Amino acid sequence: MQLSTAFFRSLVPSPTPALFTGALLLGLAAAAGCTDSTSPQLSESRSASTVNDYGSTSGGCSTSVVIGLSAQIAQESACTDANGFVPFTAGNGITITSNAVLPYLVPDARDDLKRVAANNPVQVNSALRTIAQQYLLYHWYLQGRCGITAAAHVGSSNHEGGRAVDLANWSSRITAMSNHGWRHDVPGDVVHFDHASSADVRGRDVEAFQRLWNANNPNDQISEDGSYGPQTETRLKKAPAGGFAIGPSCQQTGSHVATSTVDTVDGPDRVMSGTRAHYVFTLRNTGTADWSDATQITVASGVASPLYDSASWTSPTVLGTLPAAVAVGAEVEVEFDVMAPSVMTETPISEPIALADSGTQVAAFNLGVTVTMTEDGATSDDTTEQDPAPQVSGGCAAGGGAGGLAWLALVVPALVLSRRRR
Repeated sequence: MQLSTAFFRSLVPSPTPALFTGALLLGLAAAAGCTDSTSPQLSESRSASTVNDYGSTSGGCSTSVVIGLSAQIAQESACTDANGFVPFTAGNGITITSNAVLPYLVPDARDDLKRVAANNPVQVNSALRTIAQQYLLYHWYLQGRCGITAAAHVGSSNHEGGRAVDLANWSSRITAMSNHGWRHDVPGDVVHFDHASSADVRGRDVEAFQRLWNANNPNDQISEDGSYGPQTETRLKKAPAGGFAIGPSCQQTGSHVATSTVDTVDGPDRVMSGTRAHYVFTLRNTGTADWSDATQITVASGVASPLYDSASWTSPTVLGTLPAAVAVGAEVEVEFDVMAPSVMTETPISEPIALADSGTQVAAFNLGVTVTMTEDGATSDDTTEQDPAPQVSGGCAAGGGAGGLAWLALVVPALVLSRRRR
């Protein structure tokens, strides 16, 4: 059975982001007897578009599912505060170990981390963590899931202030980090470092979320006080995991995400050596021009990737090509496998990926994964964390392809599939 892209586009009127899913195509192929043993195994479909949907008792263990909303929160903080959260990228000694890492810190902490990395490479497990990510971790902890042995209340984690990082290679970086203002003194949390000279600004992410909520919900306003309480939590649970339609206030009205093209990521943070893993990246065109159907998804460096999967990539440096043009503001899902290389020790890999249209880069995102020696379903966010402060009670405000890839085109939201990780 062969179904045309035009058929799926006709399901939704323009300009609503239309969606068809490679998983749906795989299901149809199965009915026609077209699958083989290498096809991804999928669970039943379900809609999982809000923060609370991902906080349920089933599903995966990665906060990458709320990375789009989290990026908006980080960017909104910078709109009203000259010392708001600022981004950093993989490279120049910095390895981002998973897609769940939100690469933002306060300016002084970011700068000192880069100074350490210049001579002592660092492997970052966690940096800024917004209330959306902390909400998931805390609720997974309460449910006894994901190997999380302790988690701070939402609103109280040091990571929410953008002055903390967790390093996979912490034991060999204590001296270098200390020389650049990073303290390593949280009992029971050996991966954790705090930037001593940066102010404690926990609550900044809460206030940024409150502003975003109010901009998108004029008839359901809450206080913008930076306090995490029942009213803020109620709205957080209902917030779109991929981000609000109206993004950071200092961006053009109606913009989705200022600098990030990734709305959500469905796939494991840790993959066992020598095994294949499946990923679905939901990307949004946040530029000023449409992406054409000739846009290639490539390894940004142009060097063969250690994650190359011959069964689903076009080549060691090209993952595939978008099957259809993507209008400004629209979403596209790209779906692919990676093959974890054989390693002798736990190995984090950061692979910057570029979208290139006629040789011009139009977007980029980071593919991060840690290759392990044993099967491990836990998130690579820290799985143990001291709760540094009691839960704040405020915020109760007023207001009622090509190349064998299963590339997903523009999607109908009701058809989004969520995969259970094994």
